[in-house]
Amino acid sequence: MQKKVIKYLILAAYIAVIIAMATATFFRQETADEKVYNPLWFSVLWALVAAPSLVVFVKKLKGKIPVLMFHLSLVVILAGALTTKISSKEGLLHLRNGEVETEFLQKGIMKKQDFGFSMRLDSFKIQNYQGTKMPQDYASFLTVFSENDSTKSTVSMNNILKKNGYRFYQTNFDPDGLGTWLTVNYDPYGTPLTYFGYIIFALSGLWLLFTKKAEFTKLLKHPALKKGGLFVILICLNINANAQNRKLPTISDEEAAKMSEKQIVYNNRVAPFNTMAKDFLLKIYGKQKYYTLTPEQVVCGWLYRPDAWKDEKIILIKDKNLCRELNLDGKFASFADLFNGNDYKLNALIEKYNITENSQTAKSIRETDEKVGLILMLTNGKLFEQLPEDSNAKLSQSKIKAEIFYNKINFAKILFMLNLTIGFLAFFVMIFFESGSKFKQKFFNIIKIILVFSLVADFVGYVLRWYISGRIPMGNGYETMLFMSLIIMMLAVVFSKKLPVLLPFGFLISGFTLLVAFLGQKNPQITPLMPVLNSPILSAHVSTIMVAYSLLAFMFFNGIFALIIGKKHNLEKTEQLTVLSRIMLYPAEILLGIGIFFGAVWANISWGKYWSWDPKEVWALITFMVYAVPFHKADLKFFSNQNNLHKYLILAFLTVLMTYFGVNYFLGGMHSYAN
Repeated sequence: MQKKVIKYLILAAYIAVIIAMATATFFRQETADEKVYNPLWFSVLWALVAAPSLVVFVKKLKGKIPVLMFHLSLVVILAGALTTKISSKEGLLHLRNGEVETEFLQKGIMKKQDFGFSMRLDSFKIQNYQGTKMPQDYASFLTVFSENDSTKSTVSMNNILKKNGYRFYQTNFDPDGLGTWLTVNYDPYGTPLTYFGYIIFALSGLWLLFTKKAEFTKLLKHPALKKGGLFVILICLNINANAQNRKLPTISDEEAAKMSEKQIVYNNRVAPFNTMAKDFLLKIYGKQKYYTLTPEQVVCGWLYRPDAWKDEKIILIKDKNLCRELNLDGKFASFADLFNGNDYKLNALIEKYNITENSQTAKSIRETDEKVGLILMLTNGKLFEQLPEDSNAKLSQSKIKAEIFYNKINFAKILFMLNLTIGFLAFFVMIFFESGSKFKQKFFNIIKIILVFSLVADFVGYVLRWYISGRIPMGNGYETMLFMSLIIMMLAVVFSKKLPVLLPFGFLISGFTLLVAFLGQKNPQITPLMPVLNSPILSAHVSTIMVAYSLLAFMFFNGIFALIIGKKHNLEKTEQLTVLSRIMLYPAEILLGIGIFFGAVWANISWGKYWSWDPKEVWALITFMVYAVPFHKADLKFFSNQNNLHKYLILAFLTVLMTYFGVNYFLGGMHSYAN
């Protein structure tokens, strides 16, 4: 009876923590800190989760060292967080050129605190990407004075200054460039303890995956995995083209080909003219060709003869209501359609509709206004800058050709069409054809060959983007989706021999991932990284998280399929899918935890705090906690039922969607650059 009470107490506190954190993310950060994260009751809730759990697990897990270490690491991390909360100091230091300071303004109490030495700002500099006005780094050059000596130091993005337990981080600067703002953090006990917990977590997690006696290893040898079905693939690509000639004033095909390689400064980087032209046409028209005219011909037409092009119906308007408001016959408007003399028609509609709302019409007004602004920027000479012929920032010819080739091949569009078509057909065959049939056997090799082809094509596109941008492509949502599709297909190919069910899932999940990338940004511009993202920990953080999300996505589709075939009373296949989900749950949870901890280390280096209750951080933690629950099937009999497990994993995937998409589009925060 006492054990049951403790178990339900832990579970109730666990659920309460998740609900409290999820609710807090919808408040403003200041309100969330004041009402949820800082009050004593929130710490008590965590204590009610950690303390009884520690007692239970120590008794229950004797002899199971890696499992015990795994749980102890979580307690150490919580202890480190509590230590940070109790003993740390945080504040801001403002320095002007030549000024010496010995105190910083502590947050919370808003009082000046002495840090035991003095510091002088010698100069502040902004370093731009070569040939552009885009900042690559911000740096404060300092002289630090102690009792008997002085040392020269530099604080920049992802490069902190450590002195006597204090850490200084580049945060902001004065508009005149003669002053700097540094974040000051003093946490000599909490941070090391938390990092120690991260290390134990990673080591024990890896131990769990490779030790022979662990549950994960036993699941890999489960007899149900030796019985598998094979699936069919058919290819159906929908290719269309239009070839209507348009007699509009512009340059010839030969001139357009030469123009495509001309180097310009666009979107804060040096790029070929083709990139700017493609982005322009895709933005206002929705396609990469205007009938038979290339992007270069369209842009040059607008540059040289805007009077002729202003009557061309080239501005795509998706909302039917807005089209009616503008008295349009179809879904395309000309530049002239949006003006009545000097009167801009959208001004009246902006007053009529609250464009800050998320209605379809309000959104369409914002998009149309942006397109008009883009045309005006082009015709006024503000969309791009000419790059001098003698500039040191000029790109090599190989990079120019690589970028033009990348622009022509829309990898995301082609591959999402291919993968989704094949994936749905394979999924259909999985459901309606018997396992072990000769029909499936014959198509097995075809399936795998096509998936390998898709993987190679996606990899080529990703490497091209890497080569063009000169950085690892993980700086925004589009690029992380590309990386996630790569991981999904790679996992499906590698493990398909033992788990053939992964093949159609590999097609479907990677297809949906690429579809989201395609729809979300329509192959966005390749831009330089903002300074805070210029860190080697970025790739480790993003790649680890993306691998974890890929595995969780597999489990989501696996659960749907298991419930479908379960209705046909296919117990053998259902058991196989259940074992598969339990297997994937282990590396997914461990990698998700490691990815979160990489992010915490990165945040500590960049912003001075390893945890700040940013909505993205919180939802990643919620996801980790939600997926941790099914591991405890011995205590929670609910998960002993196969259908219950799959239903739970399907619903749990909503936390992944909220973490990756919901936070970006609805909640914002420090991770909003991921948009």
